[in-house]
Amino acid sequence: MKRIILILSLIFILHPDLYAKKSPSKAYILQCNGIINSVMASHITYHIKKTEEQNDGFIILLVDTPGGLLDSMRDISLSIMNSTVPVIGFVYPEGARAASAGAFIILSCDKAAMAPTSNIGSAHPVNLGQKMDKTMEAKVVNDTVAFITGIAKKRGKNQAIAKKMVTKSISLTSKEAYQNNIIDHIALDPDALIKKLDHVKIKKNDRTIILRTDNVIKEAIRMNVLEKFLFKISHPNIAYILLILGIYGIIAEFSSPGIGFPGVLGGISLVLAFFSLNTLPINIAGLILIILSVILLILELNIQSGGILGIGSVVSFILGSIMLIRSSAVFLKISPSLIISFSIFSAVITILILIFGIRIQFTRPKTGREGLIGSGGIAKTDIKPAGTVFVSGELWQARSFQNQQIKKGDTIEVVDIKHLLLIVKKVSE
Repeated sequence: MKRIILILSLIFILHPDLYAKKSPSKAYILQCNGIINSVMASHITYHIKKTEEQNDGFIILLVDTPGGLLDSMRDISLSIMNSTVPVIGFVYPEGARAASAGAFIILSCDKAAMAPTSNIGSAHPVNLGQKMDKTMEAKVVNDTVAFITGIAKKRGKNQAIAKKMVTKSISLTSKEAYQNNIIDHIALDPDALIKKLDHVKIKKNDRTIILRTDNVIKEAIRMNVLEKFLFKISHPNIAYILLILGIYGIIAEFSSPGIGFPGVLGGISLVLAFFSLNTLPINIAGLILIILSVILLILELNIQSGGILGIGSVVSFILGSIMLIRSSAVFLKISPSLIISFSIFSAVITILILIFGIRIQFTRPKTGREGLIGSGGIAKTDIKPAGTVFVSGELWQARSFQNQQIKKGDTIEVVDIKHLLLIVKKVSE
Protein backbone atom coordinates (compact mmCIF):
# COMPACT_ATOMS: atom_id res chain seq x y z
CA MET A 1 0.00 0.00 0.00
CA LYS A 2 2.83 2.38 0.84
CA ARG A 3 4.47 1.64 -2.50
CA ILE A 4 1.25 2.51 -4.36
CA ILE A 5 0.94 5.82 -2.49
CA LEU A 6 4.59 6.61 -3.23
CA ILE A 7 4.15 5.84 -6.94
CA LEU A 8 1.02 7.99 -7.16
CA SER A 9 2.81 10.85 -5.39
CA LEU A 10 5.70 10.66 -7.86
CA ILE A 11 3.26 10.71 -10.78
CA PHE A 12 1.62 13.87 -9.46
CA ILE A 13 4.99 15.54 -8.88
CA LEU A 14 6.36 14.61 -12.30
CA HIS A 15 3.13 15.43 -14.16
CA PRO A 16 1.76 18.80 -12.99
CA ASP A 17 -0.83 18.61 -15.79
CA LEU A 18 -2.82 16.21 -13.62
CA TYR A 19 -3.48 18.84 -11.00
CA ALA A 20 -3.29 21.96 -13.20
CA LYS A 21 -6.30 24.19 -13.27
CA LYS A 22 -8.85 23.39 -15.96
CA SER A 23 -9.05 25.67 -18.96
CA PRO A 24 -11.34 28.71 -18.87
CA SER A 25 -14.49 28.40 -20.95
CA LYS A 26 -14.51 31.81 -22.66
CA ALA A 27 -12.16 33.72 -24.93
CA TYR A 28 -12.67 37.46 -24.39
CA ILE A 29 -11.62 39.37 -27.51
CA LEU A 30 -10.32 42.76 -26.35
CA GLN A 31 -9.09 45.36 -28.84
CA CYS A 32 -6.14 47.70 -28.47
CA ASN A 33 -6.52 49.64 -31.69
CA GLY A 34 -5.08 53.15 -32.02
CA ILE A 35 -2.85 55.43 -29.99
CA ILE A 36 -2.00 54.19 -26.49
CA ASN A 37 -3.28 56.86 -24.11
CA SER A 38 -4.95 57.06 -20.71
CA VAL A 39 -8.40 56.27 -22.16
CA MET A 40 -7.13 53.11 -23.85
CA ALA A 41 -5.18 52.10 -20.73
CA SER A 42 -8.27 52.56 -18.54
CA HIS A 43 -10.39 50.48 -20.95
CA ILE A 44 -7.94 47.56 -21.06
CA THR A 45 -7.06 47.47 -17.36
CA TYR A 46 -10.75 47.63 -16.39
CA HIS A 47 -11.68 44.61 -18.51
CA ILE A 48 -8.68 42.61 -17.30
CA LYS A 49 -9.86 43.15 -13.72
CA LYS A 50 -13.44 42.32 -14.71
CA THR A 51 -12.30 39.04 -16.31
CA GLU A 52 -10.33 38.23 -13.17
CA GLU A 53 -13.47 38.68 -11.07
CA GLN A 54 -15.50 36.42 -13.38
CA ASN A 55 -12.63 33.89 -13.49
CA ASP A 56 -14.17 32.02 -16.40
CA GLY A 57 -11.99 32.81 -19.37
CA PHE A 58 -8.84 34.14 -20.95
CA ILE A 59 -8.23 37.31 -22.95
CA ILE A 60 -7.04 37.65 -26.52
CA LEU A 61 -5.74 41.21 -26.86
CA LEU A 62 -5.84 42.35 -30.50
CA VAL A 63 -3.11 44.95 -30.97
CA ASP A 64 -2.76 47.39 -33.85
CA THR A 65 -1.03 50.56 -32.68
CA PRO A 66 1.67 53.03 -33.77
CA GLY A 67 2.54 53.51 -30.10
CA GLY A 68 1.61 56.06 -27.48
CA LEU A 69 2.42 57.42 -24.06
CA LEU A 70 5.01 55.75 -21.85
CA ASP A 71 2.93 55.96 -18.66
CA SER A 72 -0.17 54.51 -20.32
CA MET A 73 1.90 51.66 -21.80
CA ARG A 74 3.31 50.82 -18.37
CA ASP A 75 -0.18 50.74 -16.86
CA ILE A 76 -1.32 48.23 -19.48
CA SER A 77 1.83 46.11 -19.26
CA LEU A 78 1.73 45.92 -15.47
CA SER A 79 -1.97 45.03 -15.52
CA ILE A 80 -1.27 42.17 -17.96
CA MET A 81 1.73 40.80 -16.08
CA ASN A 82 -0.06 40.87 -12.73
CA SER A 83 -3.37 39.48 -13.96
CA THR A 84 -4.63 36.14 -12.64
CA VAL A 85 -6.13 35.22 -16.01
CA PRO A 86 -4.15 34.40 -19.17
CA VAL A 87 -3.71 37.28 -21.62
CA ILE A 88 -2.74 36.37 -25.18
CA GLY A 89 -1.34 39.23 -27.28
CA PHE A 90 -2.13 39.11 -31.00
CA VAL A 91 -0.90 41.64 -33.58
CA TYR A 92 -3.93 41.62 -35.84
CA PRO A 93 -5.22 42.00 -38.59
CA GLU A 94 -2.77 41.42 -41.42
CA GLY A 95 -0.73 44.56 -41.97
CA ALA A 96 -1.19 45.62 -38.34
CA ARG A 97 1.70 46.79 -36.20
CA ALA A 98 2.72 46.65 -32.58
CA ALA A 99 5.12 49.56 -32.76
CA SER A 100 6.65 51.47 -29.89
CA ALA A 101 4.36 51.00 -26.85
CA GLY A 102 2.63 48.14 -28.67
CA ALA A 103 5.82 46.07 -28.59
CA PHE A 104 5.96 46.27 -24.79
CA ILE A 105 2.32 45.27 -24.51
CA ILE A 106 2.76 42.21 -26.76
CA LEU A 107 5.87 41.08 -24.87
CA SER A 108 4.00 41.50 -21.55
CA CYS A 109 1.36 38.98 -22.56
CA ASP A 110 1.52 35.36 -21.38
CA LYS A 111 1.66 34.23 -25.00
CA ALA A 112 2.27 36.35 -28.09
CA ALA A 113 1.14 35.88 -31.68
CA MET A 114 1.17 37.84 -34.92
CA ALA A 115 -0.77 37.78 -38.15
CA PRO A 116 1.18 37.35 -41.39
CA THR A 117 2.52 40.64 -42.82
CA SER A 118 2.24 42.35 -39.42
CA ASN A 119 5.28 43.81 -37.66
CA ILE A 120 6.58 44.59 -34.18
CA GLY A 121 9.30 46.83 -32.73
CA SER A 122 10.62 50.42 -32.98
CA ALA A 123 10.30 50.94 -29.23
CA HIS A 124 12.78 53.77 -28.65
CA PRO A 125 11.53 56.24 -25.98
CA VAL A 126 11.29 59.15 -28.48
CA ASN A 127 8.53 57.11 -30.13
CA LEU A 128 6.70 56.83 -26.81
CA GLY A 129 5.59 60.43 -26.46
CA GLN A 130 8.86 61.67 -24.96
CA LYS A 131 10.92 64.64 -26.14
CA MET A 132 14.11 65.06 -24.10
CA ASP A 133 17.63 66.41 -24.07
CA LYS A 134 20.54 63.99 -24.46
CA THR A 135 21.09 63.42 -20.73
CA MET A 136 17.43 62.80 -19.96
CA GLU A 137 17.07 60.62 -23.07
CA ALA A 138 19.96 58.42 -21.91
CA LYS A 139 18.31 57.96 -18.50
CA VAL A 140 14.92 57.13 -20.00
CA VAL A 141 16.49 54.75 -22.55
CA ASN A 142 18.31 52.86 -19.79
CA ASP A 143 15.14 52.64 -17.74
CA THR A 144 13.14 51.48 -20.77
CA VAL A 145 15.77 48.87 -21.68
CA ALA A 146 15.63 47.50 -18.14
CA PHE A 147 11.85 47.35 -18.35
CA ILE A 148 11.65 45.53 -21.70
CA THR A 149 14.45 43.07 -20.90
CA GLY A 150 12.78 42.30 -17.56
CA ILE A 151 9.53 41.57 -19.40
CA ALA A 152 11.33 39.42 -21.98
CA LYS A 153 13.10 37.45 -19.24
CA LYS A 154 9.85 36.84 -17.37
CA ARG A 155 8.13 35.60 -20.53
CA GLY A 156 11.11 33.57 -21.75
CA LYS A 157 11.64 35.72 -24.83
CA ASN A 158 14.81 36.83 -26.62
CA GLN A 159 16.20 39.57 -24.36
CA ALA A 160 18.87 40.72 -26.83
CA ILE A 161 16.31 41.34 -29.60
CA ALA A 162 13.93 43.00 -27.15
CA LYS A 163 16.75 45.33 -26.09
CA LYS A 164 17.52 46.24 -29.71
CA MET A 165 13.89 47.25 -30.21
CA VAL A 166 14.63 50.07 -27.75
CA THR A 167 18.27 50.93 -28.44
CA LYS A 168 18.32 50.36 -32.23
CA SER A 169 14.60 50.82 -32.98
CA ILE A 170 14.56 47.56 -34.95
CA SER A 171 11.28 46.26 -36.31
CA LEU A 172 10.54 42.61 -37.09
CA THR A 173 8.10 40.87 -39.41
CA SER A 174 5.94 38.11 -37.97
CA LYS A 175 8.29 35.47 -39.40
CA GLU A 176 11.39 37.21 -37.99
CA ALA A 177 9.71 37.65 -34.61
CA TYR A 178 8.83 33.95 -34.50
CA GLN A 179 12.32 32.85 -35.54
CA ASN A 180 13.92 35.12 -32.92
CA ASN A 181 11.67 33.93 -30.08
CA ILE A 182 9.75 37.20 -29.69
CA ILE A 183 6.37 35.58 -30.35
CA ASP A 184 4.99 32.07 -29.90
CA HIS A 185 2.59 31.73 -32.83
CA ILE A 186 1.74 33.04 -36.29
CA ALA A 187 -1.99 32.87 -37.00
CA LEU A 188 -4.25 34.21 -39.75
CA ASP A 189 -7.11 35.27 -37.44
CA PRO A 190 -8.41 34.82 -33.87
CA ASP A 191 -10.10 31.52 -34.73
CA ALA A 192 -6.85 30.07 -36.05
CA LEU A 193 -5.02 31.37 -32.98
CA ILE A 194 -7.56 29.78 -30.62
CA LYS A 195 -6.93 26.40 -32.28
CA LYS A 196 -3.17 26.81 -31.82
CA LEU A 197 -3.70 27.61 -28.13
CA ASP A 198 -5.33 24.25 -27.39
CA HIS A 199 -3.41 22.38 -24.64
CA VAL A 200 -0.98 25.30 -24.25
CA LYS A 201 0.37 25.64 -20.71
CA ILE A 202 0.45 29.06 -19.06
CA LYS A 203 2.02 29.68 -15.67
CA LYS A 204 0.38 32.30 -13.50
CA ASN A 205 2.32 32.79 -10.28
CA ASP A 206 2.24 29.39 -8.57
CA ARG A 207 -0.43 27.90 -10.85
CA THR A 208 -0.32 26.20 -14.21
CA ILE A 209 -3.28 26.74 -16.54
CA ILE A 210 -3.82 24.43 -19.50
CA LEU A 211 -5.95 26.02 -22.21
CA ARG A 212 -8.67 23.81 -23.65
CA THR A 213 -10.05 25.62 -26.68
CA ASP A 214 -12.10 22.95 -28.47
CA ASN A 215 -15.45 24.36 -27.45
CA VAL A 216 -14.42 27.79 -26.22
CA ILE A 217 -17.02 30.59 -26.45
CA LYS A 218 -15.80 33.87 -27.98
CA GLU A 219 -17.05 37.13 -26.54
CA ALA A 220 -16.05 40.46 -28.06
CA ILE A 221 -15.39 43.35 -25.67
CA ARG A 222 -15.77 46.80 -27.18
CA MET A 223 -15.60 50.33 -25.88
CA ASN A 224 -18.95 51.77 -24.86
CA VAL A 225 -20.24 54.98 -26.44
CA LEU A 226 -18.64 57.24 -23.82
CA GLU A 227 -15.25 55.49 -24.04
CA LYS A 228 -15.30 55.72 -27.84
CA PHE A 229 -16.13 59.42 -27.66
CA LEU A 230 -13.39 60.17 -25.11
CA PHE A 231 -10.88 58.10 -27.10
CA LYS A 232 -11.72 59.91 -30.35
CA ILE A 233 -11.37 63.39 -28.88
CA SER A 234 -8.03 62.41 -27.32
CA HIS A 235 -6.44 62.53 -30.76
CA PRO A 236 -4.03 65.51 -31.06
CA ASN A 237 -5.84 66.96 -34.10
CA ILE A 238 -9.28 66.69 -32.46
CA ALA A 239 -7.98 68.21 -29.21
CA TYR A 240 -6.49 71.12 -31.20
CA ILE A 241 -9.73 71.72 -33.13
CA LEU A 242 -11.76 71.70 -29.90
CA LEU A 243 -9.33 74.18 -28.32
CA ILE A 244 -9.59 76.61 -31.24
CA LEU A 245 -13.39 76.29 -31.46
CA GLY A 246 -13.60 76.98 -27.73
CA ILE A 247 -11.37 80.04 -27.99
CA TYR A 248 -13.25 81.61 -30.90
CA GLY A 249 -16.60 80.75 -29.34
CA ILE A 250 -15.65 82.68 -26.20
CA ILE A 251 -14.30 85.60 -28.27
CA ALA A 252 -17.55 85.73 -30.25
CA GLU A 253 -19.59 85.71 -27.03
CA PHE A 254 -17.65 88.60 -25.51
CA SER A 255 -17.74 90.55 -28.79
CA SER A 256 -21.54 90.25 -29.07
CA PRO A 257 -22.93 89.67 -25.56
CA GLY A 258 -26.35 88.11 -25.37
CA ILE A 259 -26.04 85.74 -28.34
CA GLY A 260 -25.59 82.72 -26.06
CA PHE A 261 -24.89 79.97 -28.59
CA PRO A 262 -21.20 80.80 -29.31
CA GLY A 263 -20.54 81.03 -25.57
CA VAL A 264 -22.19 77.68 -24.83
CA LEU A 265 -20.44 75.97 -27.75
CA GLY A 266 -17.13 77.58 -26.82
CA GLY A 267 -17.43 76.56 -23.17
CA ILE A 268 -18.23 72.93 -23.99
CA SER A 269 -15.43 72.79 -26.56
CA LEU A 270 -12.91 74.18 -24.06
CA VAL A 271 -13.87 71.63 -21.39
CA LEU A 272 -13.51 68.77 -23.89
CA ALA A 273 -10.25 70.26 -25.19
CA PHE A 274 -8.74 70.40 -21.69
CA PHE A 275 -9.74 66.76 -21.12
CA SER A 276 -8.14 65.78 -24.44
CA LEU A 277 -4.98 67.77 -23.77
CA ASN A 278 -4.73 66.09 -20.36
CA THR A 279 -4.26 62.74 -22.15
CA LEU A 280 -1.45 64.13 -24.33
CA PRO A 281 2.13 65.32 -23.65
CA ILE A 282 1.41 69.06 -23.59
CA ASN A 283 4.01 71.83 -23.71
CA ILE A 284 2.79 74.52 -21.29
CA ALA A 285 4.72 77.22 -23.17
CA GLY A 286 2.78 76.38 -26.34
CA LEU A 287 -0.55 76.58 -24.51
CA ILE A 288 0.42 79.95 -22.96
CA LEU A 289 1.33 81.32 -26.42
CA ILE A 290 -2.09 80.32 -27.79
CA ILE A 291 -3.81 81.99 -24.81
CA LEU A 292 -1.63 85.09 -25.38
CA SER A 293 -2.73 85.18 -29.04
CA VAL A 294 -6.36 85.28 -27.86
CA ILE A 295 -5.63 88.15 -25.45
CA LEU A 296 -3.87 90.12 -28.19
CA LEU A 297 -6.77 89.57 -30.58
CA ILE A 298 -9.30 90.79 -27.99
CA LEU A 299 -7.13 93.87 -27.34
CA GLU A 300 -6.98 94.52 -31.09
CA LEU A 301 -10.78 94.47 -31.18
CA ASN A 302 -10.99 97.14 -28.47
CA ILE A 303 -7.85 99.26 -28.83
CA GLN A 304 -7.31 99.40 -32.62
CA SER A 305 -3.51 99.40 -32.54
CA GLY A 306 -3.22 99.65 -36.30
CA GLY A 307 -2.41 95.98 -36.71
CA ILE A 308 0.51 95.59 -34.26
CA LEU A 309 -1.49 93.57 -31.73
CA GLY A 310 -3.19 91.61 -34.52
CA ILE A 311 0.12 90.60 -36.10
CA GLY A 312 1.44 89.63 -32.68
CA SER A 313 -1.68 87.51 -32.15
CA VAL A 314 -1.14 85.58 -35.39
CA VAL A 315 2.58 85.01 -34.72
CA SER A 316 1.87 83.88 -31.15
CA PHE A 317 -0.87 81.56 -32.41
CA ILE A 318 1.39 79.88 -34.98
CA LEU A 319 4.28 79.40 -32.54
CA GLY A 320 1.95 78.10 -29.83
CA SER A 321 0.33 75.62 -32.21
CA ILE A 322 3.70 74.23 -33.31
CA MET A 323 4.93 73.91 -29.71
CA LEU A 324 1.65 72.67 -28.18
CA ILE A 325 2.41 68.91 -28.31
CA ARG A 326 5.68 68.00 -26.57
CA SER A 327 6.59 64.89 -28.52
CA SER A 328 8.73 63.83 -31.46
CA ALA A 329 6.36 60.96 -32.30
CA VAL A 330 4.58 61.71 -35.58
CA PHE A 331 1.29 60.17 -34.45
CA LEU A 332 1.21 62.50 -31.43
CA LYS A 333 1.82 65.68 -33.40
CA ILE A 334 -0.79 68.09 -34.71
CA SER A 335 -1.15 67.94 -38.48
CA PRO A 336 0.83 70.80 -40.12
CA SER A 337 -1.99 71.36 -42.62
CA LEU A 338 -4.40 71.87 -39.71
CA ILE A 339 -2.09 74.41 -38.09
CA ILE A 340 -1.70 76.25 -41.42
CA SER A 341 -5.48 76.29 -41.97
CA PHE A 342 -6.27 77.77 -38.56
CA SER A 343 -3.34 80.19 -38.84
CA ILE A 344 -4.72 81.49 -42.15
CA PHE A 345 -8.17 81.73 -40.55
CA SER A 346 -6.72 83.76 -37.65
CA ALA A 347 -4.85 86.00 -40.09
CA VAL A 348 -8.05 86.61 -42.09
CA ILE A 349 -9.95 87.48 -38.88
CA THR A 350 -7.20 89.92 -37.93
CA ILE A 351 -7.25 91.55 -41.38
CA LEU A 352 -11.04 91.91 -41.24
CA ILE A 353 -10.75 93.55 -37.82
CA LEU A 354 -8.19 96.02 -39.22
CA ILE A 355 -10.37 96.82 -42.24
CA PHE A 356 -13.40 97.28 -40.01
CA GLY A 357 -11.42 99.60 -37.71
CA ILE A 358 -10.13 101.72 -40.60
CA ARG A 359 -13.64 102.06 -42.04
CA ILE A 360 -15.00 103.20 -38.69
CA GLN A 361 -12.35 105.92 -38.49
CA PHE A 362 -13.35 107.31 -41.91
CA THR A 363 -17.09 106.83 -41.59
CA ARG A 364 -19.27 109.73 -40.50
CA PRO A 365 -21.05 108.98 -37.22
CA LYS A 366 -24.71 108.16 -37.61
CA THR A 367 -25.86 108.87 -34.05
CA GLY A 368 -25.48 111.59 -31.44
CA ARG A 369 -24.32 115.14 -32.15
CA GLU A 370 -21.87 114.15 -34.89
CA GLY A 371 -24.49 111.96 -36.49
CA LEU A 372 -26.98 114.83 -36.87
CA ILE A 373 -24.54 117.40 -38.26
CA GLY A 374 -24.73 117.21 -42.03
CA SER A 375 -28.12 115.47 -41.99
CA GLY A 376 -30.83 116.75 -44.30
CA GLY A 377 -34.44 117.52 -43.50
CA ILE A 378 -37.57 119.57 -44.28
CA ALA A 379 -38.70 122.85 -42.74
CA LYS A 380 -42.12 122.27 -41.18
CA THR A 381 -42.66 125.98 -40.51
CA ASP A 382 -41.17 129.22 -41.66
CA ILE A 383 -37.90 129.84 -39.87
CA LYS A 384 -37.60 133.57 -39.17
CA PRO A 385 -35.10 132.91 -37.67
CA ALA A 386 -36.63 130.13 -35.49
CA GLY A 387 -39.07 127.34 -36.30
CA THR A 388 -39.59 123.60 -36.57
CA VAL A 389 -37.81 121.11 -38.87
CA PHE A 390 -38.16 117.38 -39.55
CA VAL A 391 -34.77 115.62 -39.37
CA SER A 392 -33.94 111.91 -38.99
CA GLY A 393 -37.59 110.97 -38.49
CA GLU A 394 -38.17 113.48 -35.68
CA LEU A 395 -39.38 117.08 -35.20
CA TRP A 396 -36.74 119.48 -33.89
CA GLN A 397 -36.67 123.11 -32.83
CA ALA A 398 -34.36 124.92 -35.18
CA ARG A 399 -32.76 128.30 -35.83
CA SER A 400 -31.55 129.46 -39.21
CA PHE A 401 -27.84 129.85 -39.83
CA GLN A 402 -26.81 133.54 -39.98
CA ASN A 403 -30.52 134.57 -39.81
CA GLN A 404 -31.16 133.08 -43.24
CA GLN A 405 -34.80 133.19 -44.32
CA ILE A 406 -36.20 129.65 -44.68
CA LYS A 407 -39.76 128.97 -45.79
CA LYS A 408 -42.00 126.06 -44.88
CA GLY A 409 -41.27 123.06 -47.12
CA ASP A 410 -37.70 124.11 -47.96
CA THR A 411 -34.97 121.46 -47.85
CA ILE A 412 -32.54 122.15 -45.06
CA GLU A 413 -29.23 120.82 -43.72
CA VAL A 414 -28.05 120.73 -40.11
CA VAL A 415 -24.80 122.64 -39.66
CA ASP A 416 -24.53 122.68 -35.87
CA ILE A 417 -26.27 121.82 -32.62
CA LYS A 418 -26.55 124.03 -29.55
CA HIS A 419 -28.01 122.09 -26.69
CA LEU A 420 -31.19 120.68 -28.30
CA LEU A 421 -31.53 123.44 -30.88
CA LEU A 422 -30.53 122.64 -34.46
CA ILE A 423 -28.73 125.28 -36.49
CA VAL A 424 -29.85 124.78 -40.09
CA LYS A 425 -29.35 126.33 -43.48
CA LYS A 426 -31.35 126.19 -46.68
CA VAL A 427 -30.09 123.78 -49.28
CA SER A 428 -29.98 125.34 -52.72
CA GLU A 429 -32.04 123.44 -55.24
